[in-house]
Amino acid sequence: MIQKAALSKPASHPESRGIMTTEKPSFAARRSTDIGLWFIVTCLTIYVLNLGRSILIPFVIALFFWYLINAIARGLSRFNLPRVACFALAILFLCLGLWEIYELIYSNMAKVSEAAPVYQSNLRAILAEAFARLHFEHQPTIQELKGYLDIGGMAKFLATTLSGIAGKTVIVLFYTGFLLYEQRFFGEKLAGMVKDSETASHIHEILHNIDIKVQRYIWVKTLVSALSGLLTWAVLAVCHVDFASFWGVITFLLNFIPYIGSLLSIVLPSLIALVQFNDPTSFLIVLASLSAIHTVIGHGLDPWLMGENLNLSPIFIITSLAVWEMIWGIPGMFLAIPILAMIVITLAQFPATRPLAVMLSKTGVVAAEKPLKKRKK
Repeated sequence: MIQKAALSKPASHPESRGIMTTEKPSFAARRSTDIGLWFIVTCLTIYVLNLGRSILIPFVIALFFWYLINAIARGLSRFNLPRVACFALAILFLCLGLWEIYELIYSNMAKVSEAAPVYQSNLRAILAEAFARLHFEHQPTIQELKGYLDIGGMAKFLATTLSGIAGKTVIVLFYTGFLLYEQRFFGEKLAGMVKDSETASHIHEILHNIDIKVQRYIWVKTLVSALSGLLTWAVLAVCHVDFASFWGVITFLLNFIPYIGSLLSIVLPSLIALVQFNDPTSFLIVLASLSAIHTVIGHGLDPWLMGENLNLSPIFIITSLAVWEMIWGIPGMFLAIPILAMIVITLAQFPATRPLAVMLSKTGVVAAEKPLKKRKK
């Protein structure tokens, strides 16, 4: 009996009462689980974005136009015009601008295709001369260069891409129209969703800050891009480079793609000047002029107008371009930075997510104002 009593477990032991003990997972295990879940969510999100690109791309473009219309209308309201007149003029200006861009691109595309054989011939002669001066052991033949220097094929590819984007114009217009129609009910919807008036006022203030900053970004970026296109057209017109207006429009569009867009806006018109005149001096003049324009605008005017509204880290800009190009192709590259800017501006408005906005920023400054504080209970 004594031995059985000694071997028996005390009544206070958990197993003696039929209770199974479970150890809490360690911090490393919980961290690994969280990382795994975030990885799965990220993969599913990318898959859904890629799968629904035919619906989501027009919607994001419509959202971009919606913000641009509101920004233009807000600027026109300073002239004491009625609200309806401000929005009507904003829509009219945007439609006229889009129509002019469409006309310039497609009217010049046929001319580019006609001049492509002459440009190709001049370019091959220039490359052959350059290879000879560099004393390359193997000088590429005309047939070898043809596959890489098919300017006509490049023009057709660009036309096809733009046609695909323009083909969704009707869908974009429908989305934009519905957004403009429903925006007057946003306040009522917010009041219906949140019963507490103080909480509703707090959320409304946050959304107002986001709207103002996003509108400012889109307005400034559009203005700077238009100025870049106009100055590019002026330089090319003075230098008598072919299709100056066409390259001005292309510069306006490419300016929405950081780094890569500016580089292409400088290199492509300069190469056209080279193959058109077959003169290195003309090429260097155009190259230097366009480089000066983009340097002054990109590193001077753009940051000054934008202020602290957009202060994105270059590494995240490049990453965003690569990711959205993988998901949505060329349209994704145009939309990558506006989407990233909207995300950073939104994250900066909430104390809980402000550190993420700071991480995505270049200098750690994400807004001129302090983030909204949490409502006191």
